[in-house]
Amino acid sequence: MLTASFRSLVAHKLRLLLTMASIALGIALLSGTLVLTNTMGIAFDQLFGKIGSGTDVVVRTEAPFSASDGVGTTRGPIDAKVLDQVRSVDGVRAAEGSVQGYALLTDNDGHAITTNGGAPTNGYSMPADEKLRGDVELLSGRAPTNGHEVVIDGTSAKDNDIALGSKIKVLFQGPTREFSVVGTVGYGDGITDLGGTTSAYFDTTTAQKVLGSPGTFNAIDVSAADGVSQGELADRVSAVLPQGTEAVTGKKVSEENAAATKENFKIVGILFGAFAGIALFVGAFIIWNTFTMTVTQRSREIALLRAIGARRRQVMNNLLVEALAIGLAASALGFGLGIAVAKGLKALMDAVGLALPFTTLQVASSTLWISLLVGTTVTVVAALVPARRATKVLPIEALRESTPGAEKTSKRRILLGLVVLAAGVAGLLSSLYGDASMKLFGLGLLAVMVGVMILLPVVVRPLAAAIAAPLRLRGMPGELARQNAVRNPRRTAATAAALMIGLTLVVSMGVFASSLKASFGDVIADQTNADLFVATSSAQAPGFSPAVVKAVQGVDGVDAVSASGWGEARFGGADSSYSSVDPATAEDVMNLDVSAGSLTDLGKDGVVVAENAATAHGWKVGDTVTAEFAASGKHDLHVVGIYNGKGWIGDDFVLSVAQQNAFAGPQLVSTAMVTIDAGADKDKVQDAIATALDDHPDAKVLDQAGFEKEASGFIDSLLTFVTVMLLLAVIIALLGIVNTLALSVFERTRELGLLRAVGMTRGQVRSMVRWESAVISLIGALSGAALGIGLGLAMSQVLKDEGIKAISIPAAQIAVYVALAAVAGVVAAIGPARSAARVDLLKAVVSD
Repeated sequence: MLTASFRSLVAHKLRLLLTMASIALGIALLSGTLVLTNTMGIAFDQLFGKIGSGTDVVVRTEAPFSASDGVGTTRGPIDAKVLDQVRSVDGVRAAEGSVQGYALLTDNDGHAITTNGGAPTNGYSMPADEKLRGDVELLSGRAPTNGHEVVIDGTSAKDNDIALGSKIKVLFQGPTREFSVVGTVGYGDGITDLGGTTSAYFDTTTAQKVLGSPGTFNAIDVSAADGVSQGELADRVSAVLPQGTEAVTGKKVSEENAAATKENFKIVGILFGAFAGIALFVGAFIIWNTFTMTVTQRSREIALLRAIGARRRQVMNNLLVEALAIGLAASALGFGLGIAVAKGLKALMDAVGLALPFTTLQVASSTLWISLLVGTTVTVVAALVPARRATKVLPIEALRESTPGAEKTSKRRILLGLVVLAAGVAGLLSSLYGDASMKLFGLGLLAVMVGVMILLPVVVRPLAAAIAAPLRLRGMPGELARQNAVRNPRRTAATAAALMIGLTLVVSMGVFASSLKASFGDVIADQTNADLFVATSSAQAPGFSPAVVKAVQGVDGVDAVSASGWGEARFGGADSSYSSVDPATAEDVMNLDVSAGSLTDLGKDGVVVAENAATAHGWKVGDTVTAEFAASGKHDLHVVGIYNGKGWIGDDFVLSVAQQNAFAGPQLVSTAMVTIDAGADKDKVQDAIATALDDHPDAKVLDQAGFEKEASGFIDSLLTFVTVMLLLAVIIALLGIVNTLALSVFERTRELGLLRAVGMTRGQVRSMVRWESAVISLIGALSGAALGIGLGLAMSQVLKDEGIKAISIPAAQIAVYVALAAVAGVVAAIGPARSAARVDLLKAVVSD
């Protein structure tokens, strides 16, 4: 039986290759994801290891929570006097204060050197002690020695042709200053930047002035004397530190930073894993369909095995061994392809502006075993039902002529499909319009998709009739294509369902993105009174200097400039994001629908709370809310207002910009809204602001249309990323169509021979198979488009409380998707159509 299994596999090489490809592509994405995430993890470890390699102990202020807890952790400054205490500790070889902050480089023409994916643009103090610099090494020039010199990272220098001696401007949270470039740095092993960031290094005194404040440090870096361990030195230093400060090993700091950064990018691995799961799910459809068809085609073979004594268990094991072999081979192939996929995923992230640290590809042994296990399991599980069906083939079948026949959809299937679909719809409606949890929304959505897949065979005939109506103009080939498509509704539905899943997800994201963009425009129009907007120079930049706001305020024709920011902290013991506004101008430029209190009362200890958060906690105006910040600890804030919290500002808490700077340290501005004087010409004022921002290339001024376009561009980039990722599932579905048609041509050999015998030309045969493929593709595409529109609308409805109130269906875009699916179906049929046209007429009509 084992020999029979492997002979059956190699007897149909095309079927074997197509079946393996469907699983191999899914496993390639899975293994590529694992390789990429492992590589990023190692890159983060190496990155922070290099930065802190020369530091044995770090002295810093204590914080109530760490960066890996998921909230912002900018620590408070350390008094410079602590440095003398640290230097006096036995075992300290060298100790220097370190300073870090916002520093945006410009090129020779004064344009901002921006980063991809919002990577930081940092400034640092360069230690005078070379060992404390760790792997930060001078590639050219020398270290800065005075307030007019800067050293920059090698990537920024090379990519922007900044030579030693060049005069460039550097932007800070305070005034912009000009520096002379006296050196460039790298980080060992040919690395010339820190994971896509830009870096500027100053002498310590200058760094205190431009990045922090004179008399303080962000931390104190300590190098141990020979023979003194990091842990031992940390204990000694801790003994002399004032209350509120701590000494931790350099290794611990590097691990904390790497862990926090990896936690922030954990979503990348989750997203890629989800896409891999979708691809494997679609591949499972192909496996199931292929084995179902091969069991049907091998009925006589299986019956003969039964007739000569093979037991049902042997027949089932025979097919499962085939599935096991296919799964193992496909998984191994997919694992090999995963290396290339990992590089492709990195290139895709770079293309959409999500730059991440990268190093030599890290292929862990666990990646191989996971790939083999998942791929083999999916293949074997998908083959279980067809294999079980094969055990029911009776020996008497060996005496019959095997011909593919039509199937009727059972009433039990229809009833089951309707019940599952109804349950899914009920779950969706309960979560959208009732009090049910949003977890029920996900279950309801899954039930709807499963219900549609169960019922798809029921609607194959009417759908095929409608789709194929124009094919009657093609004569007999068109009519036969329609009949072939509906001959076996279950098979056609399974083939179309694979494509339907991919198109459903692509279309739903298109509808969601279109609704999001339309809602953003409505929110700007309804909830802001701004004439102009000052935004970051790039969509992913973290913000711009507060100095920008002062520059805009001085422009003739400007009435008011209202700055806003964003941050993370703990409110009432729970992690949350918050927004910050200027209380003096916020109500003039924003319509936040404040139902109680006022934004102007924020002051030093006020907080405005969203209605949903206030209701959930029972807060009202006058109540006290405890907020906790890493840099300054706990603060008791008084609720001074309740607002809608749905739209322009969707966070549960709003502070003043002054509060944010006091509690969390100096912050960048996210956006600034500008109103102009009555009677002023908006275009002229905008031009004047643009001129004033010549010295502030980290910001730009936009009108409402430009601001909407900026946001839409970012949404479109994300949509492109998702669409490309889902494209693999669509490709696998098209491979399934090729496989189904190839197998269908094989089982219809005699039929095709008879058609040729009665006068059908080779061209007509090819046309018939191509149109059959187009019909199957369109059944999947139209079903997917309909389901995707519904899913997209449901997703928009779920987020209506977050400001997505407009509904927009990109009809033209969806029509293009459907048309491309039809074209892809025709292309997929080229091989099977040629095979059908080459059927030997005499051999086909002779019975075996």
